[in-house]
Amino acid sequence: MSLTDLEKLYEGSVKGIIQTIKWKYCLMKILFLFFFFAMIAIYNYSDLREYQRMAIIYISVYALTVLNIIGVKMALVLLVVSLFCFFEIFTSDETKFKILVNPIYKIIDFIYISFSQYAFGGICCALLMLRIKLPEILNEQEVIFKIISVLFMAWSLTVTLQQKYVIHTFGEMYKVFTFFPINKVEFNEKLNDACSILISIEDQAYYERKAFSFLSPKYLGKILKNKIQGQIGRKKITYVFMAGNKFVRNVFDETRGYSTIPMQLIRSLGIKRGYNYKYRRKIFEIIYSRIFFKGIERMLKEDQVAQRQYFKEYLLYIYFHKVNTFLGDATFSKFLNAFDMKYNKRNDKDIYDCTNEGIFIACMGLSKRANKITKENIDYYLQGIDNVELDSNLICEMVGKMMDKPYDGNYLQ
Repeated sequence: MSLTDLEKLYEGSVKGIIQTIKWKYCLMKILFLFFFFAMIAIYNYSDLREYQRMAIIYISVYALTVLNIIGVKMALVLLVVSLFCFFEIFTSDETKFKILVNPIYKIIDFIYISFSQYAFGGICCALLMLRIKLPEILNEQEVIFKIISVLFMAWSLTVTLQQKYVIHTFGEMYKVFTFFPINKVEFNEKLNDACSILISIEDQAYYERKAFSFLSPKYLGKILKNKIQGQIGRKKITYVFMAGNKFVRNVFDETRGYSTIPMQLIRSLGIKRGYNYKYRRKIFEIIYSRIFFKGIERMLKEDQVAQRQYFKEYLLYIYFHKVNTFLGDATFSKFLNAFDMKYNKRNDKDIYDCTNEGIFIACMGLSKRANKITKENIDYYLQGIDNVELDSNLICEMVGKMMDKPYDGNYLQ
């Protein structure tokens, strides 16, 4: 074969490879567009619930991968793109568009919902199991990974369809803010007293801390600095390590938890189902206490809403209307129900109509300590509240008879 023939053969081979690549590229574009429009059709099909649409997406991508129509990498890309569009672009939650404008927050929201509510990690594992290739001598063992892949897929679909852990939409979480707009709230001395009692019992660093969760570097650094004062050398390092270890363990502890007031509020606003999933719930509190309340604060500033400078006090006011409390064996779906029982209705009473003593008892009930108040320990519980006048005798009297509903059928006055 002459040199010219070799050159022609080479050119033909190169052209063939280029042509093949072009065809594959065109095929991928067509497939991507087809998948994209198919997903839009699924999004817009109103007879399906959200979790059913998610299941269809998972099954479609998995089937395309199993049939070798697309590779695992392309499958993951399609999943990420379709889910992000589903949660952040084509969502019917209009309030989310107003509150969640930061692109980073949108990505965080997409990641959290995908993994916590729709088992995105499981479908990723199912796809990755299909990619595993063993040496020829172990080819027969590949069926094990195929079985594992199917099991991951079945688990993902089960979790997605069962919906044991569900969070509310932004619109549902924001509803209470529309009932009590900030420009209609009376920021007076009575509300200041109620807020002082609440933060003295639940979150003493509320006004000092700029962050909405406990994850404030400046605040944590200040606490650690105060605790290690007087320690020297290796003792200081050991103490820092022990304090850090204790902190991480207590974060997920039911009796401690380090939940700030905004974290408690976002938990009451956002968790629709699955309160017992404490790790998912705690991550939700940390993430959404920032992105949700930060978004509302930005909205108020942009719209130049009156009294927006009282935003921190405003969150405490909303807290009284939303967070549940406990008195003895009685559970109240919202704080004010202890003073004015209303089921799924707006209370006739507001926090201004409640006695400071009653507010103190209800605040103790937030951590299920209301029935532990006695004449012997009342001074201990009151020692952190300096700027509000409270009658210890009246508190003990109210605690003693609150379970008899002495105040027109209500527990507290």
